[in-house]
Amino acid sequence: MASVTHSARLISPAQANAPLRVAVCVATYRRREMLAELLAGLSNLVFRRLPQPEVTVIVVDNDPERSAEDVCGAASLPWRLKYAPESRRGIAQARNRAVREAADADFIAFIDDDEYPSAAWLDELLWTQAHFDADVVSGPVIPDYDRDVPQWVRAGTFFTRAIHHSGQKLERSHTGNVLIRRSVFDNISAFDEEFALTGGEDTQFFLRVLQSGFSIIGSSRAVVHESIPRSRANLPWIVRRAYQSGNSWVLCEKSVDPKLSTRVVRLFKAAGYLAQGAFSMPVSLFRGTTAMAHSLQTFVVGIGMLAGLAGHRYQPYRSAGTPLAAPQPEN
Repeated sequence: MASVTHSARLISPAQANAPLRVAVCVATYRRREMLAELLAGLSNLVFRRLPQPEVTVIVVDNDPERSAEDVCGAASLPWRLKYAPESRRGIAQARNRAVREAADADFIAFIDDDEYPSAAWLDELLWTQAHFDADVVSGPVIPDYDRDVPQWVRAGTFFTRAIHHSGQKLERSHTGNVLIRRSVFDNISAFDEEFALTGGEDTQFFLRVLQSGFSIIGSSRAVVHESIPRSRANLPWIVRRAYQSGNSWVLCEKSVDPKLSTRVVRLFKAAGYLAQGAFSMPVSLFRGTTAMAHSLQTFVVGIGMLAGLAGHRYQPYRSAGTPLAAPQPEN
């Protein structure tokens, strides 16, 4: 594992007593109502475990028509709000713009524009970072289903992510709920813009974070809620996202660890997904929609992996706007 070089700097007594500077970064694309709800949630943040930091909210608008500008203008926050348009399409491009806008921050927190933070969200991230001296802190994302989402989707936990104990060492993270020490960006390059239309740029970034020797720690209490509308809570969406997940994971892995042995291991894992999905599918037909969807999801993840190994780059966002990061396979 490569060693990490942290640049030393002298800190004056005045600097030592100064509040932490934290940039809360949001990349958005034509989600005006959700963005307004997110900003309202950020206005309600409280700090009880640590002294209140100096917070700047940075909204990067990936819509060339600047549809988020008036939403930001109408927001009422106790923190500084910075609006930054980014006309280059892609979530990696938008997040990199956020990192540049947050050049003076000690820590950068990312939250998605379809999420809503708990009041203690940022306080818990910062406390976990300080308590465990973490380079990256990853918090849980809890699905918040619209009322018309069918029961089989809720029961299937297709949108549920693992919740890790505070202090638990992790091997991956995502940008839907994360705090990153500024020195991480000073030591490695930011999000790879080659993933603009494929998704998975955050997976690739955190693979490089670990490869460079930085620590990723979980925080069970730094909770955000993710809106799950009916337009996503359906079988075609779940299957397409499964293919994207398998494909983008291979693309990320190949870009970070291009060794032949890594591809051979991934080939066997892809075969495992295919076998598991194929063997469970006949039985799932008699166990209901949830079981069938899980079998299809597993099988299609394997197909996506094989396609990635064959060199295919699935680009679901070529004709769409800013992507969401694809879910990550278990391994």
